Amino acid sequence: MGLTIESISHPSHHLISLSGEIDTKTATSLMEALAELELASLLELRIDMGAVAFVSSAGLRALLFAKQKMPYESRLVVIGANTSITEVITKTGLSDAMMLVADVSLLN
Repeated sequence: MGLTIESISHPSHHLISLSGEIDTKTATSLMEALAELELASLLELRIDMGAVAFVSSAGLRALLFAKQKMPYESRLVVIGANTSITEVITKTGLSDAMMLVADVSLLN
């Protein structure tokens, strides 16, 4: 299974919607999509992972890359990730660097 990436800019945030699997082979595409953004000036990046079945360490590294390039006070929001993905993010301590929400309606 591959990875589909859709990137949309909104006035208050940037949204990247993902579907498929983020593994060693597909994480490169995600890194490239993230690198194309003006991360240094982005105050909120939302990543919709509702249609993502699996994330490897390479995928986690891509998320961390984005947060490290963003301003300190910015928000990286992961939306709709399944239980196994949220558990990995939490157990690795990455939940300190990003916000996990089940649904976009929970954002203010």
